[in-house]
Amino acid sequence: MRRALGWGARRVFSDSTVSQMRFDLQRARARLRRRRDRDVLPRYPKLHLGAGGRKVPGWLNVDVCGSDYDVDLGSGRLPWRTDSVDCVVSEHTIEHLELHAELVPLLSELDRVLRPGGEIWLSCPDVEKICRSYVDHRMADLVEDRRTRWPKYGLGAVPSSQFINELFYQSGEHKNLFDLELLDWALRSTGFVSVTRVSEADLLERFPEIPARNDDAQSLYVTATTDRVPTSLDNDLRDA
Repeated sequence: MRRALGWGARRVFSDSTVSQMRFDLQRARARLRRRRDRDVLPRYPKLHLGAGGRKVPGWLNVDVCGSDYDVDLGSGRLPWRTDSVDCVVSEHTIEHLELHAELVPLLSELDRVLRPGGEIWLSCPDVEKICRSYVDHRMADLVEDRRTRWPKYGLGAVPSSQFINELFYQSGEHKNLFDLELLDWALRSTGFVSVTRVSEADLLERFPEIPARNDDAQSLYVTATTDRVPTSLDNDLRDA
């Protein structure tokens, strides 16, 4: 694709533009693949959204390509049956979605497919932590934190303050960064309640099979539940 989009040494499109075009093609492919899928009972009642290469056994690992079940999460529609999912985990995915056109419809759909009382666990870059790091440390602390996970990471001779641009922009992939107030609003406006800030340790205690990211220093973790109350019939169907 790069060869098709360039003219010799003078490429027409930047690397970030090529990457976004490739991603849009993947989204289109996923939409076409799932265009007739309706009322699908998921293979597992636990959804791992934006899984990438971090596939979790016993969960339905979902992404735009190369997953157990490819879905464009920004399409505004999910193929699964109403009340068919027990829990959803999605780490560092929601910031890639435009707030009103993509994320709010996705959260509304997740509220639909989750059973009454179902759990959602989300993480994303924390704009409050990022801003505090910039003011107090010019991002040097978060650069060092990243090196604990990616030892070869570096900015070369560029000042550490450049790291804030990588977190906000990430080659054009990030559409929104959240603080607790904004994410709380997005969840409550789409049917979720009991929105609570947690840590990665809380997520791993609840679901030990989820691979650790060790990214609390820059991340916002929250959990919430659907606002519908389980009935005895719901419990009977769940146990069946």
